[in-house]
Amino acid sequence: MASKVFQVQAKDSVVKLGPFDTINAVQDLNLEPRFNEEYYSELGNANYTSQSRQPETAGSFSISATGAIASILARMKYDYNTQTYLFDPVVKGNTFSFTETDLEFLVFDLINSKQPGQTFQQAALVQGAQLTGITVRVDSTGSASETLTFEGTIQEEFYKPYHDIIAVPLTTVSSGVAAIPAAFSTTVNSGTYGILYVAKDNTRFFGNYSGPAIPGPLGATFTSNVNITVPTALFQTSAPFDRVVAYLYKLVPGTFPTIYYPTTARFVRGDRADVWIISSGISASDGNRTLRVQSVDINIPIRRMKLTEIRRNNDLNTIYYRATDYPIQITATATLNEVDLQQWATLQLKTLNQSAPTTPIDSNNVQDLVDFTALRMVVRYYLAGNDVTPLCEINVNNCFVTGWGERQRIGTHAERTLSLTGSQLNIIGNTI
Repeated sequence: MASKVFQVQAKDSVVKLGPFDTINAVQDLNLEPRFNEEYYSELGNANYTSQSRQPETAGSFSISATGAIASILARMKYDYNTQTYLFDPVVKGNTFSFTETDLEFLVFDLINSKQPGQTFQQAALVQGAQLTGITVRVDSTGSASETLTFEGTIQEEFYKPYHDIIAVPLTTVSSGVAAIPAAFSTTVNSGTYGILYVAKDNTRFFGNYSGPAIPGPLGATFTSNVNITVPTALFQTSAPFDRVVAYLYKLVPGTFPTIYYPTTARFVRGDRADVWIISSGISASDGNRTLRVQSVDINIPIRRMKLTEIRRNNDLNTIYYRATDYPIQITATATLNEVDLQQWATLQLKTLNQSAPTTPIDSNNVQDLVDFTALRMVVRYYLAGNDVTPLCEINVNNCFVTGWGERQRIGTHAERTLSLTGSQLNIIGNTI
């Protein structure tokens, strides 16, 4: 018999995205359901007469950087032409790359599985979430970290025996039939799972419910081992398809999910990272890394416009998609201990000349803010200090300096802070 539950601790919770393995190095998960209430009143009445809602959920999770951010993003990137995710459930790994244009289709289902009192019996689901931002921080004295923010539909909770849930992307067979892909069908099929509901984008079609009335159309049923029929769904039958997902529960609940590690790193500290701020077109090498860097922060906001429609529905929400607004305005900040002007001269493609004549003035020895253009920031994570191949590389290209700060204090060193902005991004992961 399970012990009496007084609290749910970090050891009792794991996070996974859709049908894939749980994410390692998760430090925290924040879920904030919002009901967006609007109240109605009238003359002659001291109280509200009615209330409307448009529920949705915002959230975030932070991870201790292990070089696996490419693996996480691959579990979010959906292809409407193939109805598949970039992450392969068989091959897995971390060898994926992303540019700023890939951020548009980061749509996923987040599942938080819990085992209060060491008994796996509860799960929370945020259906159809879309990434709204990535923040990267590397510190010389601590571990690197990444924070991912998202927005989705209202959070749902499922309790035993319906808690062992999975969100499987389906492939369209006909206008009312979709199938579980071969990559999942050996373990996920009509013999092992029941249907909670099937979602066509944000429209839900429920399975075989009993008890209190379920708000929404019924009719999602298994008609073969892997085929699910939804007669009223009218799936798109040619590319680009609908995003069709089956939300299933295991008929015989299994054990608490284990964590999958896409890289062999468990953390990345300051001695396992490198930073470059260099001119665009120059390759990053040991000889031109930016020295004396104390911290680097990169913020990648994915601005989403909520697309709405007039539609009678039982989800109380008129949002059908959150479209990405381009260009993406990436910002970065690097704090450095001040040494000499050599690092700034290099950024301006100048070579300091200490033997320069006093007249005329050698412009190589004069630095100004105007010439800080066309730069590139590169951050690399390594498994160990002497490694050659990085676990992950994050590039912000064609940057411009937007701010420069200097700080000098009695009793300590001088610092300079360089703020940059750009719109071009590369995230490249390796499996090590």
